[in-house]
Amino acid sequence: MPADLDDMQRKLAALKEAGRRAEEQMGDFGRMREQISELQATATSEDRSVSVTASAGGVTGIQFTQDALRQSPAQLSNTVLGTLQQAVAEAARKQAEIVQEYVPDSDVLERILRTQDELFGAQVERPQDAPAHDDMPDSFLDGGR
Repeated sequence: MPADLDDMQRKLAALKEAGRRAEEQMGDFGRMREQISELQATATSEDRSVSVTASAGGVTGIQFTQDALRQSPAQLSNTVLGTLQQAVAEAARKQAEIVQEYVPDSDVLERILRTQDELFGAQVERPQDAPAHDDMPDSFLDGGR
């Protein structure tokens, strides 16, 4: 009987530990959700005539200078679309960086960067604090190479 009691106590301790870890993860996901809801990215056109602000939910603002109003409709349309793409892409990268921080085994950031490269045809600048997977050590035994 004492063996059964020890086994039950081990199972109870394991259950408590699993509950503690689940609560910790819920807290992490709550912080992640809060950070994502607060993120913003603003892009400004090369000629500085259009600025677009985007969040994780989409575009939150578009601003025009007087110079923007002097452009032809086709020029203004191209300027707005290009700037909008930049802002939305930056917001997506920021969101992926946040997710990557809380789910380090995920490749979400790499997939966002690869997709943006395919869509926009130019190499997207990688965040400086998020090295490519090739630069990551295989384990802590690699000495952080």
